[in-house]
Amino acid sequence: MKANAARASEPSKRTTKRATGRPRSEKTRKAILKAAFDLLKREGFDGISTQQLAIQAGVSTATLYRWWDNKQAILLDAYLETTRNILPHGKHGSPLARLHTYTLRIAEFLKNENGRVFLRLLLAIQDDPALRKGFYEDVFLPRRAEGCAIVEEAIAASELPDRVDPDFLINQLIGPQVLRALLGQDLGAKYAQRIFDSVIRAARSRSL
Repeated sequence: MKANAARASEPSKRTTKRATGRPRSEKTRKAILKAAFDLLKREGFDGISTQQLAIQAGVSTATLYRWWDNKQAILLDAYLETTRNILPHGKHGSPLARLHTYTLRIAEFLKNENGRVFLRLLLAIQDDPALRKGFYEDVFLPRRAEGCAIVEEAIAASELPDRVDPDFLINQLIGPQVLRALLGQDLGAKYAQRIFDSVIRAARSRSL
């Protein structure tokens, strides 16, 4: 767990590899990532070419490859740039209250346009090892470390018993919602609330 938390605070190796050449323009970087995310919403991960991305962003393909290793790295950065602050766990309220809010926000997120990009990403990484590695290191591990940290806070505050496995509890809160969204089934606050109530009740009554 501590290793995951440390990893979450480290700069992405994927996005800091370029130390030589002309410095990146922040304005251009943001324009590229915005263009990439716009394409993601329309085309999905498999439907975008590097040339198409360069045209959409108004830059050359050489600029893209000077700053990123490959197309997958650009698209993953575009996802991270756009969704980084969409699902914060928050800083107000008790740990369990923050975990509850986060569980409900997952349902909202998975139903909107950004959430649909996330679902496309989950499908795309199945057949793309590079994208899967980037997703695991830059999306999954940091998010999972944040979630586990809140569960540990809840345990320390005696809101959850110390026998609870933080990683397993987070899986139970998020996994059913993601599966339901992938299957195109209805997902909303009531369903998320049922998941939260059931998982927390089980956590308090027996070992997870």
